[in-house]
Amino acid sequence: MKQIVRSLSVAGLILFTGCLVTSVYPFYTAKDLAFDPELLGHWLDAKAGDRDTIWRFEKTGGPAYQLTLSNTVETNVFDSHLFTLEGERFLDHLTRDRYLFQTPQHFLFRVTQRDARLELRPLSYTWLKKLLQDNPAALRHTLVRGGAGAGDREEQLVLTANTAELQQFIRLHLATTNAWGPPICLKKP
Repeated sequence: MKQIVRSLSVAGLILFTGCLVTSVYPFYTAKDLAFDPELLGHWLDAKAGDRDTIWRFEKTGGPAYQLTLSNTVETNVFDSHLFTLEGERFLDHLTRDRYLFQTPQHFLFRVTQRDARLELRPLSYTWLKKLLQDNPAALRHTLVRGGAGAGDREEQLVLTANTAELQQFIRLHLATTNAWGPPICLKKP
């Protein structure tokens, strides 16, 4: 989990979202995959003057991307898949920087693209954790002690639902405003 926090700190995601929801299973199936050439290339944080972090999407085999997040300190690589559900677009990022025997961890972002701007909205960790505390049967999950930068007493929420269950849950909460965190806004240089 420390590797994930380090990887995601490159993009400042923890600042934007607090914590990221992780899933053992992907959020997409092969039939849901899409490819958009507009996503390819370099993207920068849309904040004026912030050019430290670069998001680079490259095409890999099939309808997949390699996402490289880099700044002056480090570079991290993800396998990314664009997919659609109910007409909405999402990205599933799977970190390549895993320890041997580490469980794969998928991250979900809802995608909005307008002109040369890209908005990525993560599934809200705070909202989901509260929902699952109130209704543990809403989605299969587990709590892992000492996760993502947490101390030994803190627990990290990890989704263990299969892809079909994840997609059913996403569909159910597409219109739930609090289900989606604040956007990470990117633009082409």
